[in-house]
Amino acid sequence: MSDTNLTGWRRLVLEWSDLPLRASLAATFIVHGYPKMFGGLEDFAGNLEKMGMPMPGVLAFLAALAEFGGGIGIALGFLTRLSALGIMAVMFVAITQVHWKDGFKGNEFQIALFCMAFCLLLRGAGPLSVDRIFSGYWSRKRQAEQASKAA
Repeated sequence: MSDTNLTGWRRLVLEWSDLPLRASLAATFIVHGYPKMFGGLEDFAGNLEKMGMPMPGVLAFLAALAEFGGGIGIALGFLTRLSALGIMAVMFVAITQVHWKDGFKGNEFQIALFCMAFCLLLRGAGPLSVDRIFSGYWSRKRQAEQASKAA
């Protein structure tokens, strides 16, 4: 059943359930990415180098951009799927290269963040987003509602 056939509470929940998911994921990555982007990039690159990562400077910049930029993108609902993919990549590396040795209890937070980003990758940002404004969703929705009232 498509979401246009839903009514009432169920439709409201389906349309707006992504908002708390986006807010919590965005806040987490903005807070963790900000210090890397603005002053901590060299320290982060040094940590990556100690771990034996290739091109630590490049990887540090890409990870910081995925965290901070991706967090802002998810908060605004702008390029949501791309932002989620970047966050998933960062979490995949964190899980497999940093926390894997700690088992599930050392990875549960990173796995949860990965899964939250994966949900947004699959579903998109939801109605309160820049992505929806650019897609023409609201005008199509208004036309569909007018057509159903006329019928």
